[in-house]
Amino acid sequence: MKKFILLSFLLISMQAVFGQRYLTKTFDSVLVQSDIQYGFNFNYKGDSTKLYLDIYTPYGDTAIQRPLVVLAHGGSFVQGNRKLADIVTVCKKLTEMGYVTVSIQYRLGVDIASGNTLEKEFQQAVFRGAQDGRAAIRFLNKSVQNGNPYKLNANEIYTGGISAGGVLGLQLAFLESPDEVASLVIDTNVIGGVEGNSGNSGYSWKVKGVVSLCGAMGNVSWMNNNKDISICNMHGTNDATVPYKTNYFKFFGTNVAILQGGFSVDSMAQKQNMNTRLYTFKGADHVPFSGTTATNILYMDTTLKYVASYLYKQVTGLTPSGIQEKQLKQISFGIYPNPANDEINLQFETAGSKQLSIFNMTGEQVYNNTILEKTFKLNIASLAKGIYLIEMKDQNGLGKQKLIVN
Repeated sequence: MKKFILLSFLLISMQAVFGQRYLTKTFDSVLVQSDIQYGFNFNYKGDSTKLYLDIYTPYGDTAIQRPLVVLAHGGSFVQGNRKLADIVTVCKKLTEMGYVTVSIQYRLGVDIASGNTLEKEFQQAVFRGAQDGRAAIRFLNKSVQNGNPYKLNANEIYTGGISAGGVLGLQLAFLESPDEVASLVIDTNVIGGVEGNSGNSGYSWKVKGVVSLCGAMGNVSWMNNNKDISICNMHGTNDATVPYKTNYFKFFGTNVAILQGGFSVDSMAQKQNMNTRLYTFKGADHVPFSGTTATNILYMDTTLKYVASYLYKQVTGLTPSGIQEKQLKQISFGIYPNPANDEINLQFETAGSKQLSIFNMTGEQVYNNTILEKTFKLNIASLAKGIYLIEMKDQNGLGKQKLIVN
């Protein structure tokens, strides 16, 4: 009983210390320091390119250490800049909550006349962007060790962005081991390797979490070696630019490469028991919060609240008051035979509507159906040999089991 009272007291004390900081607007003004050079490299044409970022800090803040959120703009890695309205809005609003935010410029462009495939050109563009993002974080970590002029907490660094920026953030955080890099169709050593040559070598670029707003990964298996990184995904089910699940990214109607969007990223992260969350914009297209219509503004409000609740819990360890994260009960079900060849039988405790999904080990959904019966026979002859995850959901519960197909 004493331990419970002490824990309750500590939680109340922590909430009193943080208040609504990191969750809602706490500061009326934001100081923007623009056009700070963080690095240098060569673009896809071989031209020398200076790399800049803008730093947003809460004006009048007396805290000596603040969480850092480093964000990248959208534009399919061929256009856009760090001063686009949507990325500026996210930076300013998060800064008003007490964070230090940074909007980075990264190298853009693909050479469609190079003779390379579009897949190779875009992989190079994404890899260059991730290198630049790492250089930016190294620059900021370097500043911490040299007087810490921006009053940063080096243990609370998050990255990500909007659309291509979300892609950049996920690749920055997770694409790092030799076997992962070897899966790319490009020669990464030619363009600088995992660390890149954009500057500030010797400092860390590691992050605690990723905020991917309508972003994606090239391969969700890259998360296998970084299970301690948390992920916040937001994505629209009707996204025709960056797939919500697993599909091709298209460039002017041409299939470029398979991308795995927010749903697939979140599904794989759940399998790995990672700290992950996904907000689905049901029926929405790409980046529904970008624009000036009333609907866009409502989507932006939802986006900011969801991201803020994620960051608040990561930074403070507290669940925001008034925000209840629903705990789903465990659904029990049987699978036999398992391992199986052509057919399996599923046995549930009760009849009723349940959503049955099967995922392969890259996070791709290979089967989906609504089940009403208490027992169900499923033909799996079309599935390739390997390990799969069977996921069962109903209104209140969730159950997962592995299936081996021989």
